[in-house]
Amino acid sequence: MARIGRRALAALLLGFLALGAAAPVSAGADAARVVVLGVSGLKWSDVSAGTTPNLWRLTGESAVAAVSVRTVDVVGCPADGWLTLNTGVRTAAPRGEDGGCVAPDQLTAQGRVLRWSDVELLGAQSSYDPEFGLLAAGAAQRGCASAVGPGAGLALADARGQVARYSPELRSADLTACPLTVVDVPPSGLEAAIAKVRATVPAAELVIVGLPDGSAPHLQTLVVHGRGTGVLDANSTRHPGLVQLTDLTPTILDALGVSPSDRAVGSVLRTTSGSAQRVGDFDRAAQTIDRNVTAFYWLVALGALVVSGLVIAFERPRWLLLVSASLPVASFLANLLQWWRFPAASLVLWVGVIAWAVVVGTAARFGPWRRERFGPAGFVAAATAVVLAADVVSGSRLQLSSLWGLSPLDAGRFYGVGNVAFGAFAMSVLICCAWARSVLPRRAALLAVAAIGLLAVVVDGWPSYGADFGGVLALIPGVVIVAGVRVRARWVLVAGAVAIAAVTGIAVLDWSRGPGSRSHLGNFVQQLIDGTAGSTLHRKLDANLQSFAGRPWLAVLIVFVVVLSAVLVIRPGRKATELFEAEPILRSVVAACLVTAVVGLAVNDSGVIVLGVCCAVAVPLLVHVMRDSATPAPRRTRRSPPGPDPALRSSPARGRHES
Repeated sequence: MARIGRRALAALLLGFLALGAAAPVSAGADAARVVVLGVSGLKWSDVSAGTTPNLWRLTGESAVAAVSVRTVDVVGCPADGWLTLNTGVRTAAPRGEDGGCVAPDQLTAQGRVLRWSDVELLGAQSSYDPEFGLLAAGAAQRGCASAVGPGAGLALADARGQVARYSPELRSADLTACPLTVVDVPPSGLEAAIAKVRATVPAAELVIVGLPDGSAPHLQTLVVHGRGTGVLDANSTRHPGLVQLTDLTPTILDALGVSPSDRAVGSVLRTTSGSAQRVGDFDRAAQTIDRNVTAFYWLVALGALVVSGLVIAFERPRWLLLVSASLPVASFLANLLQWWRFPAASLVLWVGVIAWAVVVGTAARFGPWRRERFGPAGFVAAATAVVLAADVVSGSRLQLSSLWGLSPLDAGRFYGVGNVAFGAFAMSVLICCAWARSVLPRRAALLAVAAIGLLAVVVDGWPSYGADFGGVLALIPGVVIVAGVRVRARWVLVAGAVAIAAVTGIAVLDWSRGPGSRSHLGNFVQQLIDGTAGSTLHRKLDANLQSFAGRPWLAVLIVFVVVLSAVLVIRPGRKATELFEAEPILRSVVAACLVTAVVGLAVNDSGVIVLGVCCAVAVPLLVHVMRDSATPAPRRTRRSPPGPDPALRSSPARGRHES
């Protein structure tokens, strides 16, 4: 009886253990099941209660976002988007003989990828260094992954171009076979696909994403059902409701319970509170900016040249010169009006920009600082620097989709100080430093310049703010020169060493925050550790050189302005010498702007564009100062005898004599 009792008890315990072990496996499989529906060209403007009722109802129960689908090229093909899901980095697919897109169904057949050698060759030549099969390998840790349709086959191909589980169409596919199922859905079949997924695997996390379709770039639709309601947020963009296509690969792996690979550059999406209306606003704003940005650049460039020429020749109209110099900061302030919500968005945008430029320019021309040589120009510079610094610290809301800021369609960056904004910020900071030197006693002026320069470097370079690697390298030498430090070889080396040390320290601190929380500065440190940083450097160098080759006329014009400025500083003529004697600080600020612009050209991937932007911002402001210095009764704000700036004395002997 005792033996029977012990056996019965053992059997009972084994039964409970079996039930306890079986229940978590079943629950875990349901909780970790993910279905991805990819649709080429699915924009938020296509989603409505009348045309897409299933998707419309689903958006009210899900977390949503606008997704930037930029791949290697600004105009991406559907196959590019699917391969980007495969690798977790921007990836390109082979093109046709005419250079056009090749449809996914021409690249996938019977569970394998055709032209796989071409795909691998493009990957090897790409500076993004894709690791093919990353998504499939991650899903294999949970068991398997099913591909439905040709695009899904590209997404789930392994490192050899093979697809382990493949179904040509959704109606014959088993959605319960694997934890991960990726489906290539034609736009006309989306409603039926949503209905089948909801009926077959209702507990699965459902991801619906729009992919590039080979036409003009748009922000696409992203709906994630199973992560709560609200908007999706990503560390890669830092704008709630706006994410990147590269964020999906680590997010899918995370939903499966798999740790994302460091080779996937995106960040895991998280749900936060927010209005779904803002999601549609992102694409409307981006499209409006895309249509108007070229005209705005022409306005700023021609305004700087034409009005500066008129002021030099006739000393009129100085007010218009200040208005022209205020256009960059006005382009940021215009976003306070939320012009994208108006039916005539372009008209409201232009009215806002011109109005803000007039306000800032008028305040500069007629404010109490108008009697100071650097006063009007310094006010415009201070307004530009303060607005940009405040915007960067608060999340770059004014820069995103602004005429002088960041484009989510180009997707170069989504936060921080972009290359174009750097030109405005750096030139404004240096002119602000010169203004401080002109109005304060010598010791107080030096402290003020040091404080302004330190704040500018922190705002520009700190990963949580500007995250601008090259900007710090370019800004520090300019601040040193405008501070009045005598230009000698050892000081040049010291300034360069300080800049490199500052950038290195910031990058290492960013790297220490760990994957998913780093900016591109920390990611670059990780690439150095992995030995893959060469591809990033090659991409940036190639982009820099292409900026010259693609705009030869602009390169010639900018080089002419730079050479003229260098001659003005190094070997000034009689009139320039008179100007520099009337206002000694003027020579050092011209030299500082020149050095920062040239270094900015060398260390940023936008190349000649950075130099052009610096010229467009600095030239009208410095011309205004020069005309004030050339007046018969020069206006000074600090009682000190005129003389050459010690920062630019030609020889040590002359410097000692003047001292």
